[in-house]
Amino acid sequence: MKPGEEEKMESIRMTANGLEFEILVSGRSDQLMLLLHGFPDDARSFLPMMRILNDAGYMCAAPYMRGYWPTSVPESVSESQFATIQIADLAADAAAITLQLKVRYDLKAVYLVGHDWGAIAAYGAVNHSSGLYEKAVMMSVPPGPAFLRNLLTNPSQLARSWYILFFQVPALPEHIIRSGRGEFIAKLWRDWSGDMSPFRERMAEVIDTLSRPHSLRAALAYYRGLLRPPPGELAKWNLSRRLFLAPVRAPALVLSGETDHCISSAMFNNCEKEIGQAGGRYRMIKNAGHFLPLEAPEKVVAEILQFI
Repeated sequence: MKPGEEEKMESIRMTANGLEFEILVSGRSDQLMLLLHGFPDDARSFLPMMRILNDAGYMCAAPYMRGYWPTSVPESVSESQFATIQIADLAADAAAITLQLKVRYDLKAVYLVGHDWGAIAAYGAVNHSSGLYEKAVMMSVPPGPAFLRNLLTNPSQLARSWYILFFQVPALPEHIIRSGRGEFIAKLWRDWSGDMSPFRERMAEVIDTLSRPHSLRAALAYYRGLLRPPPGELAKWNLSRRLFLAPVRAPALVLSGETDHCISSAMFNNCEKEIGQAGGRYRMIKNAGHFLPLEAPEKVVAEILQFI
C-alpha cells in the first residue's frame, strides 16, 4: 500500500445474521465490490485489489469472515471443539451484509468477489439470494460439480487436499498450529504458491488474526462443516450441499492460478458447464499460485473489469 492510502480505508462494525462483523470499506460509489476472503487469510489481503478497484470507480467492502477476528465468533464455536460452520451460514452472512450496505451507502449494484473459502461462500450466496448480485467472481475454487467431476480423473487432488481430513480431528490441528507459532500456516502458503517471501508481513498479520481466541477453531470449523452435519441441523447441512453443488445462478467469472498447488488447474476443466448458461466464463491467471489477490492483483482486477 502506498503512503497515505491507509487513510482512505475505514473499518466499520455491523450486526448481520446474528454476528458482529468487522468490514474494511474504501472508495465511494453506488457500485460496490463485496470481497470475501479465504483460509488461511483475512480481509486485508484484498487491499491491493481494493486500491485498483477504487481507482476504476468502484466502492469496496471486505468483511472479516464469520469467526475471523475482529469479527465475532459464533457461540457454538466458542463452546465446542466439535462445532461446524456451514456454507448456508456464509451465504446468509453475505446476503445480510449486502442488504445493509445497500441501504447504508445507497448502492445501485453489488458485485460479489470471493477467494478460496470466500469463493465457496460466493457460490452459495448467488444461489441463496438470486438477483441480489449483478455478477460474481470466484477465485481458486471451481464450482462444486466441476470439482467432483474432475476428481474422478484427477485422484491426485486427494493428496493435495490432505489438510481437509486432518482438520476433521478435534483439538489436534489447533494444538499443532499454535505450538508451531505460525509455521504451519506459513508452510501452507509456500506449498500452495511457492515463494511467498514478498508477503512476510501479510502472513504475520494473518497468523495474528488466527491466534485470537477461538478464531482458529472457527476457521477450521468451515472444513469440519464440509464432511459432517452439526447436531440437530441436518437440514442446514443438506441446504449447504445444494447451494454449492447447484449450477451457478448468476453470471460468474471463475479464476485460477496457473501454478496453484492447492487445487490443481485440472480441477477447473470444463467448469464453464456450471457457469456458461448464466453467462459465465473461466480464465487462468498465468504465473500465479493460490493467493491470487496478493500475487496478481492487477491481472485479477483486469479480468474482473473486462467481465463486468
